[in-house]
Amino acid sequence: MENEDVQSQPMMTYVVSAVLIVLVLAGAWYFRSQSALTPSTAVPTTQLAPIATPTLGPITKLGCDKQYYNQKIAFNEYYLSLEGSDVSEAKNVTCEFTAKVKDKVLVKATAEGPLSADPQRGGSTFRCISNAVALEPNVVTTVDVTLTDDLNVSSTCSADFVFPSK
Repeated sequence: MENEDVQSQPMMTYVVSAVLIVLVLAGAWYFRSQSALTPSTAVPTTQLAPIATPTLGPITKLGCDKQYYNQKIAFNEYYLSLEGSDVSEAKNVTCEFTAKVKDKVLVKATAEGPLSADPQRGGSTFRCISNAVALEPNVVTTVDVTLTDDLNVSSTCSADFVFPSK
């Protein structure tokens, strides 16, 4: 009889240990799921609407595909940029940026971009990025761009921007 009690004690220890482990894991799972349900007030979540990227078609002439800007960090200065395309055998495109508010010219900047072959679209593409230019933030600003390739073919485009403040 004593022999049975000696053998059942280790078995009882294993059973109690297993039950304790299950209880600890269940408690951890319960408290973790409770904290996941409590929203955090420190960081509000916002979801931006997806922006559709237009599919660029075949290149038919010298022109603008996309006009944009990048802000110089901690300054009210912006890099004016343009991506465009050309079908000619030109090697380079000059972009003349003119920023104006209510027909008053604020700044002019010039940039050049080499043409790179884009056989899928049947021509070449380029990118011009100006040096940083100081512009007034929070005001509707029209940026006109005159494109001229090295074969003297010209084109123009325009876009309105409201530049953010630093």
